[in-house]
Amino acid sequence: MDNHLPNVREHNLISLPELPYSLWDHKRNIAIIWTLLALDTTILPLALFYPLWYTKALIPAYIFAVTTSVFGLISGLEWAYRTWRLWREEYVRPLGGKRKWFDFFHLSYTFGYTVSLIELIIGAAPHQPIVRLCALPVPTFVLFFGIELLLFAILDASGVKAPIRISSVPKGSSIRPGLYTIVEDVIAVDTGKGREYREAINARYEASPRFRRMLRQLTWFWAVPAVIVGGGVIAIVWIQDVTQTVAYGIGWGIPPAWTVIWVPLTILYARRCLRIEKAAWGNDPKA
Repeated sequence: MDNHLPNVREHNLISLPELPYSLWDHKRNIAIIWTLLALDTTILPLALFYPLWYTKALIPAYIFAVTTSVFGLISGLEWAYRTWRLWREEYVRPLGGKRKWFDFFHLSYTFGYTVSLIELIIGAAPHQPIVRLCALPVPTFVLFFGIELLLFAILDASGVKAPIRISSVPKGSSIRPGLYTIVEDVIAVDTGKGREYREAINARYEASPRFRRMLRQLTWFWAVPAVIVGGGVIAIVWIQDVTQTVAYGIGWGIPPAWTVIWVPLTILYARRCLRIEKAAWGNDPKA
């Protein structure tokens, strides 16, 4: 199996390599997915906690038994589905990856999800649950991915070579922006575009300086605020002047609220960059 990515920078391409996926063409499915994720990570934990807590319908231990049981239900099913696809379907695996090879996003997601779940289980376990600890799963997850994206951004800017295989990028190749890996892995596996998309995004990245610049900028755009939001919310949750019930709302509410703002901004900026890239390609492909 080929362990090297196809390199198209040395070829004089006439047309811009196309990406076989459009967010606009799949807007309905995307809306459904984001609605389900909102239920999973914000709406259900908050909607169940506050009525049960203030009406005293259940003792605190039972309240968190309920909220813990619904946390990650949808995202857990998505994780199981991705695991099955990567395990069974060679077509969706990273380019050059071995048989039964998971992609980098899946490994990162598994680690972040596990840490968040451990926090929730430990916090909910005592007879008097540790409410502040139960408020940390989402900001912890955001902080983890922010640190990871920040590390990718720094290593990419420094020209560091990959010490391990990062999805389709082999060990020893130049590290690419973290957002490149997330986009490649999510679209290849979750939409079923598989190898076709992995090859297409690699061709686009190799051919277009504007595309590379956009992904680098967006990686920084997500990395720095994610570290600030995740770390800041964790710090606020443990401030004793903030009541535990308010801390719970901050932990489960602020990170998703930030995401709701950042996703549309990212889409608008990316669409603008792609329009400029396409318009400028015929005049100066190397700009």
